[in-house]
Amino acid sequence: MAMVFALVTEIERDLISKITKETLQTKKLVELNLEAPKYWKSKLDKYKVEIEALLKNGSTKKLIAKRYNTSESNLFNWLEKSIKQIRFRHKYPTSKT
Repeated sequence: MAMVFALVTEIERDLISKITKETLQTKKLVELNLEAPKYWKSKLDKYKVEIEALLKNGSTKKLIAKRYNTSESNLFNWLEKSIKQIRFRHKYPTSKT
């Protein structure tokens, strides 16, 4: 009887380990996909070039947010997302043939 419980416990431990590894692997893959879903677009996306130019010229983020009629927090989140995408593309370049 004790051997049956030991065997069941070992099988359960192996299953938990396998599920945990698969979950972590899936989570890593999801984190690598830093782009927003295709159906979600920010209203700032169409002004990306202009916003980058304004930042390079020294404009404040508060002024940029006001100019494009958005909140500062939305602009900060959008900038953070854009920076992550740029870093991701540099770290994992795709070869287009």
